[in-house]
Amino acid sequence: MTLARRVAVLIAAGLALCAAGPTVTYHGTGTVLALLPPPSDLHATRPVIVIEHDPIAGLMAERMAMPFIAASTTLFDGLHAGDRISFWLQDTPGALLLVTIERTPPRH
Repeated sequence: MTLARRVAVLIAAGLALCAAGPTVTYHGTGTVLALLPPPSDLHATRPVIVIEHDPIAGLMAERMAMPFIAASTTLFDGLHAGDRISFWLQDTPGALLLVTIERTPPRH
């Protein structure tokens, strides 16, 4: 399966998981792999960030690389591929939305 296909499947799965229920927020840490303002191959109208993230408590037990739809391209200001980040995801109807990003010191 190509990377683009795997990413599309992960986005679709995330959207399906977030379609119902109360709003929940998750905290994660990871490394920025790509910043994709719209339009991109992953989403026509929303900004997307690809993160290699550590396990996210209550959401994902494994470390993996995956895309997240961002609430705004302004969240990308000052970020670059390779930056270590702390981020917050909000489980909203129709999307697992990245709502906050902070750069953190690199791992040693």
